[in-house]
Amino acid sequence: MASAKKDTTMASAESKIVDVARNGHFVSPISRRSFLAAASAAGIVLGLSACGSNSSAKAGGAAAGGKVKDKAWCQVTTLSNDFFVAFNEGGKQAMKALGVEINSLEDQGNVNTALGQVGNVKAVSGKSVFGTPATEAQAAAVTKACQAAGILYASSYTAPAWYTPADADKWIRFVTPQSTKIAAATAKALFDKVGGSGTIIHVPGQKGSSADDQRTAGLNQTLKDFPNIKIVTAPPGNWTSEDARKSFTNILPSVKDFVGVFAQNDSEAAGVIAALDAQGIKDKVVVGFDGNKQNVQFIADGKQYLTSATIGGLTAGILGITTFDALNGVKFSLPEKFLAQGALLVNPDSASTVLKTIYSDQLPFDWAKMSKALNPDSWDPQTVLNPIDPTEYYAGVKQDQYKLNSAWASADIAGVRKTYDEAFKSGPLFGFKSDLVA
Repeated sequence: MASAKKDTTMASAESKIVDVARNGHFVSPISRRSFLAAASAAGIVLGLSACGSNSSAKAGGAAAGGKVKDKAWCQVTTLSNDFFVAFNEGGKQAMKALGVEINSLEDQGNVNTALGQVGNVKAVSGKSVFGTPATEAQAAAVTKACQAAGILYASSYTAPAWYTPADADKWIRFVTPQSTKIAAATAKALFDKVGGSGTIIHVPGQKGSSADDQRTAGLNQTLKDFPNIKIVTAPPGNWTSEDARKSFTNILPSVKDFVGVFAQNDSEAAGVIAALDAQGIKDKVVVGFDGNKQNVQFIADGKQYLTSATIGGLTAGILGITTFDALNGVKFSLPEKFLAQGALLVNPDSASTVLKTIYSDQLPFDWAKMSKALNPDSWDPQTVLNPIDPTEYYAGVKQDQYKLNSAWASADIAGVRKTYDEAFKSGPLFGFKSDLVA
């Protein structure tokens, strides 16, 4: 088959501008500075200097009057990926609502870069970092670096097995979708859609990531019940549209026929869809994860079949508000620090409704209402946050490098589950409460 041309619709406008800023050719340093200035004036955070300051934050946050509002730092892998753009934007919106200034950090999935950024935060007497580490190694390293520096850390998606916030008191929250459970449900929906037989191309994420391992585990778990499904695995797509497009395009000549694609996240699904469009291949069932706005639109348009929407911007907002609350004296119990975030399986029947009710330039959440510091008796997480029992979550995984902290023996997981369930009373996801997987 002819190699696919790059489809420039597969990434958002913001992520494409980030690509130009990082990789584009400029005839002089002045022209590059002019481009960056124009992007900044348009409100686009490039993060190229490890800083995406939200100078307008002080204008918001009336509800947080009189509270500690130390600057926060949001750490992501890259702002050339739509999920991380959405994650970063959600963090900015939440912090602005509380009147907190926020800087953005891109670590490119490099442990040393991430550690250097923690050092920079410490050098300016920063108090908190929240983000989504690329690998388990990075997650552990950044957690330990923040612990040593006395910096509060809240993270999502990736952490080593059996390593929990009980092991580091500065690690104040870990939030993740139940990736194995969600992937199993996604795989079943895909296999059912294709009639229970045929070849599925699997595009993995990034090696060393918990989410990648768990999504593959969910796929394999469901595969046991579908003996007529064959899986062909492509090289890793590394969570990006472009790497997934290349990976998928390169494996196509070796696959005689296939009926669907199991992409490990929505950015990868976008790359797969771009490759399919470029080669004129139609009627293939594509699924992804994370619920990027672009992919929910793909589902509404018939280009993608399913995604699990956890809404990365909401995740970031939850983490940022956690650091705000902790700096303002809120003490979280151990089960509150280790949470599964509800994921909504979006399909063609629900995509248009989800787009109208949840996705907009400004996420429709009452950020201040999520804060326990601001609303100690009426806080509302506005999504399902289900305390994770590590013995269930890591069942079957050996306790080698890390062992379960004994503090979990007395943790009231059931009690906190009830409290958080009862606290969820409003917001754009409330109508989907019974459908959220966590």
